Amino acid sequence: MAGVHFDITGDNKNLLRNLEGAKQGIKSLTKEAKREGLNIEDIMKHIGKSAAALGIGFSATQLIRDVAMVRGEFQQLEVALTTMLGSEEKANALFQQLVNTAAKTPFDLQGVAGGAKQLLAYGVAAEEVNDTIIRLGDIAAGLSIPLGDLVYLYGTTMTQGRLFTQDLRQFMGRGIPLADELAKQFGVAKDEVGGLVTAGKVGFPEVEKAIRSMTSEGGKFAGLMENQSKTITGQISNLQDAVDSMFNEIGKSSQGAISGAISTATSLVESYERVL
Repeated sequence: MAGVHFDITGDNKNLLRNLEGAKQGIKSLTKEAKREGLNIEDIMKHIGKSAAALGIGFSATQLIRDVAMVRGEFQQLEVALTTMLGSEEKANALFQQLVNTAAKTPFDLQGVAGGAKQLLAYGVAAEEVNDTIIRLGDIAAGLSIPLGDLVYLYGTTMTQGRLFTQDLRQFMGRGIPLADELAKQFGVAKDEVGGLVTAGKVGFPEVEKAIRSMTSEGGKFAGLMENQSKTITGQISNLQDAVDSMFNEIGKSSQGAISGAISTATSLVESYERVL
């Protein structure tokens, strides 16, 4: 999505304070944009000045381009969720949950939304998607593995209805201590878990329970994303999400003007011979 560029100066404490200040400033601009009804030209000037004061560099051309691009990406996600859920109300509720999750974790909205769409395709209920993303995200963040990989393993196990030996190996190969958790559930030694899997005695409910155990309070991965979001890298990611949310609100309110400009440009291109 849109890029954020700023200079890093001072020690880590100062940097973290500046990042938090920038994020809060962006949120304030978003609220103001909603409150004032958004004249896009005026708000662009205001954002440029305010962003400069926060140490973020934007040009007017870049702002307009980024607003259109970000709003377009948000629109695509909204359409995808509405189509998959068959309900605009459910889609809007899930969309807001995903935006909030992205804003509070090291993962960006694209990664979170991609995982959510995969889970919906696998058959996870809309009401459970965001919670599942958070749990899988905690594990992915802790082990520095792509969120999409873990969503895939979780989803395929769900559709199969049980765990196969190859699936167990893929979980374990990524450092996920699934065998340890299953051993606790069944009350057996860790090296006996493979035999239970081969015999078809480990279903998806047991795998889901193991994931919950690892990510609930006291679990090895509990709250990892929240903790990582407080680091410099996490703060930068959250700042980017705040910028994207602001651009989306601006784009939503200025959607008619943006669409009109694109339509006019398209007509000019299609009729270039006559225009020339």
